[in-house]
Amino acid sequence: MSVQVLKSAQVSKRKIFRDMSKCILCGRCRNICPTDAIKFTVEERGLCTHCNLCAEVCPVKAIDSYEGKIKPEEAGKLYLNTQSYAERNIKITCVMCMECYEKCPVGAIQLYEGKLRIRKGDARPEIINCSLCSLCARVCPNGALKFEMNRIKLNPELCTLCGECVRVCPPQTMYLKDRYPAGYCVMCGRCIKSCPVGALSIKTVSWGGNIL
Repeated sequence: MSVQVLKSAQVSKRKIFRDMSKCILCGRCRNICPTDAIKFTVEERGLCTHCNLCAEVCPVKAIDSYEGKIKPEEAGKLYLNTQSYAERNIKITCVMCMECYEKCPVGAIQLYEGKLRIRKGDARPEIINCSLCSLCARVCPNGALKFEMNRIKLNPELCTLCGECVRVCPPQTMYLKDRYPAGYCVMCGRCIKSCPVGALSIKTVSWGGNIL
């Protein structure tokens, strides 16, 4: 029995590419993604991952931002091996507004003897982003998700929360949120701009389109 090989024209698409030789696994890109298309998980909650969100929300700058402080030679090292991570603390100018405490995505800012402090350590993080494979759009029975102009688009009025998109998502970034799905990339580029070490970029991936 012979196997027929079907040949089609070359296929290509653009996607967000993560260079793991530069990524420090801080998770800042996750914070900025409008559709939660970046899945950032930690094995141990309660430990700072250096995502910088606390510095961004502090109204009195009691927490120094790491903007411009991560050295080029530190790219690719785990966040806890950067100098800016060792220096991250809450200053005495803190007004105890509790904004950082409320917004910290991993619960690393804690109350200790009436003061806020940042608990540090290796949270053993993992990160992955939507690959724009478009499987979610192809299996959606109601056409609520579509792959157009190299991005996933959602029509929430057509979504019935059936969960098919979640079931087939290879990187498992898709999930059901309130009345519609989330976790799909819209190629807005905000993650690329937010990365402190330039680990993210847009690249074109091409393949021959051969199907067995």
